[in-house]
Amino acid sequence: MVFEQGKTGIGSTEKLFDMFFTHVGTHRDLGLTLQNIEGDIAKIHLPFQSKHADSIENGSLHTTAIATAIDSACGCAVMLHLGKPAAIATVNLRIDYMRKPEPGRGLVIEASCYQYAEDFIYVGAAAYQVNSKIMCCNAVGIFKSDTPGPVLGMEIT
Repeated sequence: MVFEQGKTGIGSTEKLFDMFFTHVGTHRDLGLTLQNIEGDIAKIHLPFQSKHADSIENGSLHTTAIATAIDSACGCAVMLHLGKPAAIATVNLRIDYMRKPEPGRGLVIEASCYQYAEDFIYVGAAAYQVNSKIMCCNAVGIFKSDTPGPVLGMEIT
């Protein structure tokens, strides 16, 4: 399924992800967008922005921006798995950095849940340079669902 941000009249999944990407300030600041959903894999785009570069000299995305985007992509995969808005928490997230993205290049992050045990959801993710099969990072994480948190009272029907 290809998703266009702001086009929420189609179904509940689209409304969920429109809420996820437009109502979270960090997601807006990073410019994160949901590229598409293929089965249980959420593909998130992190565009290059100079304000998120690690230095003016090399112009690569800063590792903190990448880590935040990976955490958000994993959260997106958890929301996809749950099929509803819910307060979730990152319990553990390990990111293996293999290489910096090329200067001026954004990333596409693919994330999916591979195990669910009680309230714990296990997620895997990989970050690739845009329009490339070059992997920059690999990640695994554990998320807790139904945690105390903000009321996500947005009606999704």
